[in-house]
Amino acid sequence: MLASLFTWAQNPTTDSLDLPLELQFVPVGGFYHQQVEVELIAPQGDIFYTTDGSKPTRRSKAYRGPITLKQTTVIRAIAISADNTSDLLGNTYFIDEPDTDFPIVSLGITPYLLFDPYKGIFMQGSRAVDSLWQKPGANFWTRREFPLQVEIYESDGRCVYNNMSGFRLFGGMSRLFPQKSLALVARNRYGQKRFDYPIFGEDGPKEFKYLVLRNSGSDFGKTHFRDGLMTGLVEDWDIDKQAFRASHVYINGKYWGIFNIREKVNRYFIESHNEVDKDSLDLIEHRQTLKRGSKREYLRFIEYIEQSDLRQPDQYAYVSGKMEIDNYMNHQIAQIYFDNQDAGGNIKFWRPQTEEGRWRWILFDTDWGFGLHQHDAYKNNSLAFHTEADGPAWPNPPWSTVLLRKLLENDGFRREFVNRFADHLNVSFASERVMHRIDSLLEIYTPEMDRHLDRWRLSDRKWQNQINRMRAFAAERPNYVRMHLMDKFNTGGQRNLHAETTPGGSVVINGHVRVRQDKAFDGIYFENYPVHIRAIPDYGYRFSHWEGITLEDNQRSFEIQLRKKQYVFKAVFEPFAHPLLGKVMINEIAPINKKAGDWIELYNSTNKRVTLTDWVLTDLKNEWTFPRAVIDPNDYLVICRDSAKFFTQFPNSYNVIVGPDFGINKRKETLALFSRLGAVVDSISYEVPPQDSVFSLSLLLPELDNADPENWALRPGTGSPNLPNPYYLESTIRHTQALWLQMGLAATVVVLCIFLLVLRNRGVI
Repeated sequence: MLASLFTWAQNPTTDSLDLPLELQFVPVGGFYHQQVEVELIAPQGDIFYTTDGSKPTRRSKAYRGPITLKQTTVIRAIAISADNTSDLLGNTYFIDEPDTDFPIVSLGITPYLLFDPYKGIFMQGSRAVDSLWQKPGANFWTRREFPLQVEIYESDGRCVYNNMSGFRLFGGMSRLFPQKSLALVARNRYGQKRFDYPIFGEDGPKEFKYLVLRNSGSDFGKTHFRDGLMTGLVEDWDIDKQAFRASHVYINGKYWGIFNIREKVNRYFIESHNEVDKDSLDLIEHRQTLKRGSKREYLRFIEYIEQSDLRQPDQYAYVSGKMEIDNYMNHQIAQIYFDNQDAGGNIKFWRPQTEEGRWRWILFDTDWGFGLHQHDAYKNNSLAFHTEADGPAWPNPPWSTVLLRKLLENDGFRREFVNRFADHLNVSFASERVMHRIDSLLEIYTPEMDRHLDRWRLSDRKWQNQINRMRAFAAERPNYVRMHLMDKFNTGGQRNLHAETTPGGSVVINGHVRVRQDKAFDGIYFENYPVHIRAIPDYGYRFSHWEGITLEDNQRSFEIQLRKKQYVFKAVFEPFAHPLLGKVMINEIAPINKKAGDWIELYNSTNKRVTLTDWVLTDLKNEWTFPRAVIDPNDYLVICRDSAKFFTQFPNSYNVIVGPDFGINKRKETLALFSRLGAVVDSISYEVPPQDSVFSLSLLLPELDNADPENWALRPGTGSPNLPNPYYLESTIRHTQALWLQMGLAATVVVLCIFLLVLRNRGVI
């Protein structure tokens, strides 16, 4: 028995280990300036291969010797023995192809699947209705999935991915174009279950279940980067959006043009960008087409919206608890500025399946914006379009505008909407910034476009005209949108605002626009919509005074009604290190907490009692002045929003005061603690992905710098007010355990030494 086991271990069979045969390509695929000879090596099997992209089988050409390649070719091969096979492998050899700064994606697909005149999915087929548009019954409307070989080469020539995957045709009406979009999917049944390469850079997701090779949608034959431009303009907004990267694609060794690599908007996309489980969310598109989960909560939500009076604070508060207001507002502002004429029903939105889960909107497929079909589209009143109560079935039916219409009934939402739109027109959508973005994309695309235009017999003149159309849109759009806002909301006249700061701090306008010393700010706002201004000192400084504007008590924060046509002011800061700087600190934060209400914990790390009376706690938009309050040495103070909720959840808490009613943002926030005289004592900023449960943010250890996001932990649950944070407790326990272990080992060594000494004295050893 033992002998047979030994023999098996020395000579395992391929069946027992289930290992495929080894198959090698020498040299491997890549870029070559002249013809190349490729050897296929499989010592234990016969090799069969193809050079047209077909899947190799026993019926394919048998390998007999080196393969000479004089033009770009995909070799797909398999090794077969009597009782085993190799993996199906493929390598692309790019022969004398033009240099490029784009990544290259090479696809090996059985040609019959694409080009058979009757069944090929790139073809109309025999059942297509020969209409001018849509061509119902055409093969390219199929939703079937097929296998293919995928290779991805970085712009430096490295092959960063090579595996079998699946693909489907992708898109709607853009399938009518000769260059068709493809959705790639990684599945176990093909090969790897993920595309395990950060194709969008180290700051993006590290792996993907799906990738889309997009023909630019409705923008095909025009700029080829319209959607990428628009989503890039809002890259730092609280809005879900797809990453974007241009690439060259080859199919079966033939150049297939420029495709934009995009993420596919589905549950995997949501999971990769948010702290949610892909199997525990509701995802809906269009009016109420269910893509994942359930639409029960959404139907209840919309029914409430339609029947409610959102002018009433309690009803608006209920709606705010069901949807992420900031996210939706950003989504609508973007679509209105873009003049996306296909935005009405072209929407996707989702929520985590939790009690606290709120609806979020995803920005995608904006191709119909920025003047796609109209040279002077910058004039279009998209605000009226998106608030039309009686629009046609397409593109803006009443169901697609009801949510924004109802929300705009609320005074607070309407004021925030107008001011935020003004903020974005001044910054994100400022003509100079948008022009710079267009120029940056042109710098990337221009050296690459000739090949693409030639491949699809597209017009360079049309491409240039579309670029100029986008430039005109960038230059003119802000002025027209401001006029549309004035007409819709009775804003009064436009007002100019000029803000500067001295070194040592910043000015924040409306909680969104931050002005630093290195660049003054010039913006346009509206007479009837007051603007909120706040001076925020840096560490080691305090606010001194304003220049250009006179205020009672020299407030650091104020709201101004813009009666004059122009306002010019400067925030002046002065060096000052408060003695408690970094010693009284924000230690734990529980935002949007339905169980306990929002709360913030402060910690006094000194050995003296600290009086906080008349200190100030702020976020970017609001500030709150402390009533009489103290923190004992090495102790805590909790500031809660709802004391009844808080003490129901934490009945043993102490030193708790009722604080501001403005709430703490769950996604992105800046909190600051100021002394009575305006010196910064502590401040933190955070940005976290949407969570599918209640959570708190806690400082890992009291001695760490709480301004560094790396020193904070996000933990599910309602938090630990008035107690050391969990990591501190865990580290203390680990330290104590390690100390006792060391003491135990030391004691053991001492006892052993004594025992040996006794034995030696007795002559035993």
